[in-house]
Amino acid sequence: MRQHSAAATLAGAAALLVVAATAAPAAEAATSPAHREQAGTKQAGRMGMKQARRELESREPESREQVNRKQVSQETAPDGDGAGRGLKAFQERHGLKATGSLDAATAKRLRKAPAGELRRTFRTAADLGPEQLANARIVIGVGKGAQIPEQGQVIALMTAMQESKFVNYTTPVDHDSLGIFQQRPSTGWGTPEQITHVPTSSKSFYGVADFGSNPGLIQIAGWETMPPGDACQAVQRSAFPDAYAQWERFARDLLAQEGPASPPIP
Repeated sequence: MRQHSAAATLAGAAALLVVAATAAPAAEAATSPAHREQAGTKQAGRMGMKQARRELESREPESREQVNRKQVSQETAPDGDGAGRGLKAFQERHGLKATGSLDAATAKRLRKAPAGELRRTFRTAADLGPEQLANARIVIGVGKGAQIPEQGQVIALMTAMQESKFVNYTTPVDHDSLGIFQQRPSTGWGTPEQITHVPTSSKSFYGVADFGSNPGLIQIAGWETMPPGDACQAVQRSAFPDAYAQWERFARDLLAQEGPASPPIP
């Protein structure tokens, strides 16, 4: 009985020695320089991730204008060969007669083209057809004749580009919308004849026409300091208020190219 008890005691002591021998290297490893360095790296990584999250959370979201400018900047980056740009290229893509000039079929297809394709097609003033450029010059000339500042002319060009791509639609497109600004007779913009006369519709947009019941640009309080896209929307009251801002860069390029040679229109 005593021999069995002694044997058990010796076995227990041996087991404790094995455990102690096993634990000692582990404890030593946990306090070794390599282990401390590894733990410090993990802690620094966790702190870095927390700091990065805090920085991301503290950033203000991009404004609508910043998003629009970024989108336009990406889509208007210069191509090596200008492939796919201009009215003639648009006609070729859609199986139309590729003349580079407007016709009824091209005008109809422009109305149905996706916004992304239109932005890629018309990146600078040089991408417009001759009829489109002629209408743009009228918008500029009317602005000059009415002493509208260049900022106002840019706003008018942005609006006409978004609404019609400077196509003077003489038959209704959406409801009873007509002309380059897609103005509606039923909402007080004038008669169909007035709206489809580009100089007259331009005067209506600027707010210098002697008819109509809608406020034009110069009747919008603070239009000079508004983001240009917001000023367009203040006049047009469109169902797509954010669509105008994408054409700001295009409109400024167009004014720079065509403005000097466009005479004032009284």
